[in-house]
Amino acid sequence: MNAIARALMIHRPKRTAAAAATAATIAAAWLASGLGALAAVTAGVLAAVYTAAALAAWHRSLRRQHLREARQGAADTVAYLAADLAAGTDPARAIAAIEPDWPRGARSTARRLNAAWSVASELGAPAAELCRRLADHLREDEQAAARGRAQTASIRATAGLLTVLPAAGVALGESLGIDAVAFLLASWAGIACLAGAIVLQGAGLAWTRALIASVGTEAA
Repeated sequence: MNAIARALMIHRPKRTAAAAATAATIAAAWLASGLGALAAVTAGVLAAVYTAAALAAWHRSLRRQHLREARQGAADTVAYLAADLAAGTDPARAIAAIEPDWPRGARSTARRLNAAWSVASELGAPAAELCRRLADHLREDEQAAARGRAQTASIRATAGLLTVLPAAGVALGESLGIDAVAFLLASWAGIACLAGAIVLQGAGLAWTRALIASVGTEAA
């Protein structure tokens, strides 16, 4: 089931997000209908917003993972190409051999390999050595990206915690008998509080992404 959901999010993100948001809207509106029509509408809108935001974040995460795997696979393929060329394999045959295994999504690496190949062809530079150095550079780039992800792990964890804390606060209020859900969903003052919370959460997540981007790694 998880594999199917991942595949849908990678290949059909918009349709999957729309279907999930619609289902969440209907479910939330039905659950809140006992508090009145206003509460049902508010709950439906809230569920749609948070479902769409969560799925968008998941899609970005899956896309980053796919790109990392593609870059790693491309680095390995370039290293194999360098070994074949160093062993005396015909360049045309060596290139033809790696084409079926070239990872989809590694377009930037393909451009760098084409540039190295052009230098080798036009200037007579040793293609095997150029490919070996390119593979080394690609692995160094991935190691630098991994260090950046490690440095920003605490920022990501803090952002996730701050995202779920409001829901924990509402649950605590309900446990104390404050009727926080009824206030937030069925009164205009509560709806204003929800709208402000959504805006502040969005600003906080945008700021977190800017912090992560400032250290040179993928945005959250």
